Amino acid sequence: MKSNSISRRSLLKGMGALGMLKGLESIFPSYAWTSMPNATIQTPEISGNVINLTIAETPFRVDNLNATAMTVNGTVPGPLIRLQEGQNVTLKVTNHLKEASSIHWHGILLPPGMDGVPGVSFAGIEPGTTFVYQFPVKQSGTYWYHSHSGGQEQSGVYAPMIIDPIEPDPIQYDREYVVMLSDWSFESAKQMIAKLKKQSDYFNYQQRTLGEFFMDLKQKGWSATFDNYLAWAQMRMDPTDLGDVTSHAYTYLMNGLSPATNWTGIFNPGERVRLRFIQVGVMTFQDVRIPGLKMTVVQADGQNVQPIEVDEFRIGPAETYDVIVEPTEEHAYTIFAETMDRSGYARGTLAPHPGMSAAVPQRRPRPLRTMDDMGMDMSGMQMNNMEANAEHKSMHKHGMDMKIENPKLPSVEHHIPGMHDMEQMSVQVNRSEIPGSTPVKHGPDDHGT
Repeated sequence: MKSNSISRRSLLKGMGALGMLKGLESIFPSYAWTSMPNATIQTPEISGNVINLTIAETPFRVDNLNATAMTVNGTVPGPLIRLQEGQNVTLKVTNHLKEASSIHWHGILLPPGMDGVPGVSFAGIEPGTTFVYQFPVKQSGTYWYHSHSGGQEQSGVYAPMIIDPIEPDPIQYDREYVVMLSDWSFESAKQMIAKLKKQSDYFNYQQRTLGEFFMDLKQKGWSATFDNYLAWAQMRMDPTDLGDVTSHAYTYLMNGLSPATNWTGIFNPGERVRLRFIQVGVMTFQDVRIPGLKMTVVQADGQNVQPIEVDEFRIGPAETYDVIVEPTEEHAYTIFAETMDRSGYARGTLAPHPGMSAAVPQRRPRPLRTMDDMGMDMSGMQMNNMEANAEHKSMHKHGMDMKIENPKLPSVEHHIPGMHDMEQMSVQVNRSEIPGSTPVKHGPDDHGT
């Protein structure tokens, strides 16, 4: 009897575990479960000329906490839609929410009425109704789709879209994964916006401390320290406020999974793996790196670019980057997407076998913004009032002759009374001041021609 009881208990536990697994599987799309045996996952994408999508509320679970998400076809993120450049597609979107909804096809070339922005290109999708999107697919690349209604995107209405090129893809790879980065909060978007309107740094728990103040006094002296603190106070801003909302309110997800859940993509050593990064966070910028692996950026926002090898790249809301990695060792690598304010991160794993993981990097120290970061030219503030007044009086007394030369316009000379001493004024157009910046070489952008 005892052995039968243990066997029965083990059986019940096993059934419970399977039930929980199936429950989780129903919440997350199949491409989020790449580490699971093939027998336990469904088709990883939907495609074809006619696609049906449903927006509804669905129970959602993050780190053992229950919530309700707004989902596309019952998952967060929604299903991966895979299209072919040159096809005509019909997407039927049914709204089962209690409020109006929409789907916007981000970055897609569309007829005006198919863009999916309520109040701009259409009226929205009322509860209990279906809207039919129809358009020719005129481009290729990595894109995504999401709700453009209220705070529904933050609540889970987002998903990836891949459009395969009509010509052979110039980017060679052996396997690919979508890596969708998002921010999840148990607070509604309306609640968060209300708090930010009352206090812009409401979610900033990384403000400068008294210890940092005394350190600044020691390193910079009284005058420079007080000038700096006063300048930020006069702007009603904070040099530590790098993101409106931090990890105090957000859990950062990778393909709908928290860092603790650890999304995993499988590879065979020596393969070229294409990672299609899509940042769908509402207001989160992340610095992405894979310790131990170089990344070669091959596409940005759906456009092929001249390949460039990087150790790390920054990705912001609505951006996409495709990178190639070539893991050669028989061990796991951590995909680490650290928030710009260093308050949190999303994390996943590339591994040769399911169940493996690698060390998770320590978060780096929180940076401080400077006046240069804010576009403030402080050099002009070095002139004291007497010098400024003297300069002003000199210009007013003598006057200036201005000669504007433009190769596209006839030569024109102007005389401004009171300004004679300056014979010519040249107007300079500011260019990027990023050290070593060069023009971006994009792939062809002649879609639809």
